Amino acid sequence: MGRGLSLVQKRILMFVLQEKFVTCQDLLSLWGVQTGAVSGKGRYAAAHSALSRALTRLWWRGLVEYWQHKLTHYRTGVTLTDEGQVLARSILAEEAEDEING
Repeated sequence: MGRGLSLVQKRILMFVLQEKFVTCQDLLSLWGVQTGAVSGKGRYAAAHSALSRALTRLWWRGLVEYWQHKLTHYRTGVTLTDEGQVLARSILAEEAEDEING
């Protein structure tokens, strides 16, 4: 059911399904980067770009919603739409079935 989604997009859906509401900074933890890290600015920039592309594609598909900060209007939070929740649960079920069947 999750065909056509990248591994990164699937990981984002699973993470948001588990947490319900996440910030973009929370999602960057999937890449093992933190905003306060002085070293690795290139790694942070690459992870941020990948996250931005993945979230935009999920948003185009109607699977996630963005929540913006009232003052800055930056996209600061992400939740799943109803369709996103259904897809995330079906991916989770497929992964469990694949694990059982080997």
